[in-house]
Amino acid sequence: MALARPAPVSNASAPATSGHSSGIGIVSTDSRWVRSLDFAIFGALVLFAITLPYSIKGAERSWKLALVLWLLKLVVDRSRPYKQPLAGPLLAYVTLSAISTVLSPDPYLSWDRMKFVCLYLVGIVVAQNLKRVSQVRWLVVILVLSGFSAALFTAWQYTYGVGVRLVDFPPGSRLSHAGLQPEDIVTTFNAHRIYTQEQLIRAVQTATPRSAVTVEYLRWRALRPAATSATPEDFVQSGLGTPAMKLARGKPVRAQGTLGHYVVFAEMLMQIGCMAWALMIATGRGQLGWRVFFGIAFLGITAAMFATETRAAIVGLVVGCLLALLLLIRGIRRTTAIVVLLAILAGAILWIQHSRRIEWVDRKDIGTQFRVLMWEDGIRLVREHPWFGVGMETVRVHYREWNIRGFIQYNVQSHFHSTFLQIAVERGIPALLAWLWFSVAYFVFLFRLIWRLRTQSRFACGVAAGALAGFTAFTLSSVVHYNLGEESLAMILFFYYGLAAAMDRMTATPGALDVG
Repeated sequence: MALARPAPVSNASAPATSGHSSGIGIVSTDSRWVRSLDFAIFGALVLFAITLPYSIKGAERSWKLALVLWLLKLVVDRSRPYKQPLAGPLLAYVTLSAISTVLSPDPYLSWDRMKFVCLYLVGIVVAQNLKRVSQVRWLVVILVLSGFSAALFTAWQYTYGVGVRLVDFPPGSRLSHAGLQPEDIVTTFNAHRIYTQEQLIRAVQTATPRSAVTVEYLRWRALRPAATSATPEDFVQSGLGTPAMKLARGKPVRAQGTLGHYVVFAEMLMQIGCMAWALMIATGRGQLGWRVFFGIAFLGITAAMFATETRAAIVGLVVGCLLALLLLIRGIRRTTAIVVLLAILAGAILWIQHSRRIEWVDRKDIGTQFRVLMWEDGIRLVREHPWFGVGMETVRVHYREWNIRGFIQYNVQSHFHSTFLQIAVERGIPALLAWLWFSVAYFVFLFRLIWRLRTQSRFACGVAAGALAGFTAFTLSSVVHYNLGEESLAMILFFYYGLAAAMDRMTATPGALDVG
């Protein structure tokens, strides 16, 4: 990873061999293979950018396909990787995490979590295979467009709905015995997708009255998918079609979008929103179309973030975007942009206080109380196991033995709600220091890259500023969320790192900065 690509060797004195170029106009078989692999790798990265805001599995398979193709290319091309920036802190972080895993009281649990640690490979694959800024532009535009479409999907969920909500029905009825509760949202009945009250009544009426069918539903607040078996008669006897059963269109309480959890969805949008913002303010004169595109995307993504009602992500977005604009623009445009960001922050405060009926920082909030308990017990575990931690995922098994009060009192198994504390508890203080080393070095790297790109490519400078804004937002949110433990969030973090590392190499490659 840290080795530089060797200088090209002249073939002037090399003997001609089968499958290699031996004269003008003859194309090497290996060269055709390499070009085909380059095209396939970039295609896999495009697929990664498309699926990242939508499907964890789709994004994971895309970058792994790109990784396999890249390794095959290294063999075919008989070449070595480019020098990779920040290899030292990343290697230290991965190595210390692996040592902690070996020493874990439950290694089989901890080794499974090493796949999250190794997501840094996303950045390696991206950095090693992008050769021109035009390729970077394709990827970031596709990512922003995909994130914007995820925001539109959220709008659709809030208007058309996600199913039929069982507002109320008689207690002790046959539906209660089937496991359904008031406020559950029925999504399918006997394999028929349900969105409206009329669709539910029609599906019940057309089914055999006493035949058991599968009813899929979402548990109200968390929108956890579940299923049960019930008969059409169960619905009729429970008051379907009468005032005894009240129905309404089912809508999310907090937007979960395409990723299944409002915090994860909010932080994904936060990262994409930072990139859209940086590119919007980085566009120069004569690029009104691009500015409008990124501006609309940013507004749509911000609106979807409001629907998630996630405080840390909104604060991270505002702070990250503020840093980007301070680096990219001056004068009246800077003042206008600052006013826009402050308006977003003020609007978020008022909206969340109204919708969640809590203060911005509220010690009475159950989530806040749970966090405080986890932080106190986490600090205690760090003191007891400072060097290599207790092992990843082991707290879920040993929480009673270690008296994790949040798990015991609230009957929930979660995490320590802080990336920094989670690393220290599970992998020890040395692993935390390695991650902090990477974080500080990455910030310095991005600042220097932005400074170099100012006079070379305004678009590339905007991408670097978007990566800086995204990492700033990610780091702020890391204080109260374990976002590094979410696969989709770790992938987009290292995706941005890969883009920055690739552009760093392009600054020394003639013709690579092909977008102004």
